[in-house]
Amino acid sequence: MLDLRKIIKGSIVSILLILPLFVASQTNYRIKSHEISIAGTSNIQSWTAEVEKVSGTFSITIEDGKIAELHDANLRVDAGSIIGSEGRMMNNKIYDALDIKNHPAITFTLREVLSLAENPGTARVSSRGVLTIAGVSRLITLNTTGRVLPNGDLEFSGTQKVNMSDHRVSPPTAMLGALRTGDEVTLNYKVVLQAN
Repeated sequence: MLDLRKIIKGSIVSILLILPLFVASQTNYRIKSHEISIAGTSNIQSWTAEVEKVSGTFSITIEDGKIAELHDANLRVDAGSIIGSEGRMMNNKIYDALDIKNHPAITFTLREVLSLAENPGTARVSSRGVLTIAGVSRLITLNTTGRVLPNGDLEFSGTQKVNMSDHRVSPPTAMLGALRTGDEVTLNYKVVLQAN
């Protein structure tokens, strides 16, 4: 005769053992490495700058080896670590324009994920967040490509155009105003995240 209580108990134990295999977990990440550059123009020539110091915290769910959800993202750029292609004079112009004495960081804080579409090997993420430059915050839409690397790290990359005037930053000038930089700059980024 079958013992119904043993069958039920055995079934519950089996479910509890198998369940963790199907539940995705939310994991906290930090920045492992980065490549962030700024590209701009002037009335004389184009220019670039590299960002040397970046930090950030992220909360992401990975399911079946894919990016399933992006819960939280906070990125902090050390504005004083931006190094221009034209030397020290250009760096000083950048730092003055960004007012780094009063606003030493450029930050991005995620507010909401608009869409997350999984493609073979990658995820296309459209999100909205607050970008703060020189103490002025603006809501922006950010389109990013993410992927899970073979070692379990995550990589996010993309391009974002920003108008400096949106953040009340006056485009730097030089040579007594003869050189004038354009208002729009392009941020190119690739950030690798590692689980805490």
